[in-house]
Amino acid sequence: MKKLIAVDVDGTLVNSEGVITARTREALIAASKAGHEVMIVSGRPTYGLREQAKALAFDEFGGILSSYNGGQLYDFKADTILVNHPMDFDLAKEILEFSKSLDLILMVPHGEVIFTDDAENFYSSRESGMLKMEVRGVRDIRDSLDFAPNKLLFAQDPDKLDAPCANIREKFGDRTEQVKSARFYYEVMPMGLSKGSSIIEACKIFGIDIKDTIVFGDEMNDMSMFEVAGTGVAMGNAVEPVKNVADFVTKTNNEDGIAYYLEKFVLNKENK
Repeated sequence: MKKLIAVDVDGTLVNSEGVITARTREALIAASKAGHEVMIVSGRPTYGLREQAKALAFDEFGGILSSYNGGQLYDFKADTILVNHPMDFDLAKEILEFSKSLDLILMVPHGEVIFTDDAENFYSSRESGMLKMEVRGVRDIRDSLDFAPNKLLFAQDPDKLDAPCANIREKFGDRTEQVKSARFYYEVMPMGLSKGSSIIEACKIFGIDIKDTIVFGDEMNDMSMFEVAGTGVAMGNAVEPVKNVADFVTKTNNEDGIAYYLEKFVLNKENK
């Protein structure tokens, strides 16, 4: 039976050094060769996932990128956007106007570029290095934005992030999806979108029953995948709430947890 195999990136697909290990890579490519649909699911921009897609041979065997926490589905081999859910432009401008008074760094990914109001900040440099994307500083980006973004990313030191983001949640929580994706990141997205919603959309596109989905994740922004998937696999390093709702807890991302599960239950290989 054909499966949709969806994997989160940080803490799941890559190890603590940000690398896809050989064993994990081989297991996912073997799954693609066996006819299963492999999908990378992330809050990262589409362009920022191309390195992982190439490592998993998506350009040869096919594969789907779900980016922006469900905001876009992209067929890597066909170089085609299958689904796109940008934020309402007027709503985005309203949020940006409101955020001017808050002590938050703004980053807006679009295409191959991350626009920010502070290109010299640590977090902007971190995003650029991790995603291999150009960071372009635009001091008045909150006034000059001229496109509908897939998401707005706010950053700040962990001990300073929660208070200003609570203001955004109180003001716009009924019109947007919001998630704290890291101790220092807060993401604002169009209403109704999540990693879980992208799983449902991908199943409809590829004619796969939702019960035939296997998802791998480790953090709270992966919970929506576990809520809809046929089988939810928590990494050994996952936070406790994710482990609590999972159907199976595999090994950690540093112990090839994805490969361990696939070899045992999908590829019928002996586990090491």
